[in-house]
Amino acid sequence: MTYLNGEIDCYCYMVLRGKPAAVLPVKKECVRGVKDRIINFHRLKAFEKELSEEWSSIWIYDKDFMLEIINCLPEKPNTIFEHWVLGKVFGFSDEAIEKFIRNYTL
Repeated sequence: MTYLNGEIDCYCYMVLRGKPAAVLPVKKECVRGVKDRIINFHRLKAFEKELSEEWSSIWIYDKDFMLEIINCLPEKPNTIFEHWVLGKVFGFSDEAIEKFIRNYTL
C-alpha cells in the first residue's frame, strides 16, 4: 500500500494546487484505505465508480459541484465538446486542449 499512498498523495497535491479533479484505478480491497487517506489526511472529497468486478475508479476533488460534473462525464469521449470538458476537469490549459482537439479532428 506504500506505493499507492505515494500515488494518492501526488493526485491530492495536484487537486489541492488547483486541478479540478483527478482519478485513479484501485483494487476494490483497497478502496476503503484510499478513500480514508483522501478524506481524512488530505481533507478532500472522494467518489467511487465501479470499473469492473475487481476494480474501482476513485475520483478526487475539492469543490462540491464537481461531483455532478464527474457523474455527467462521458466514459468514451467522441465529440470535441466531450474532449474539451474532460480536458478542463483534468486541469489542462486551453492551449493544450486546443492542440489536442486540432490533432484529434485531423
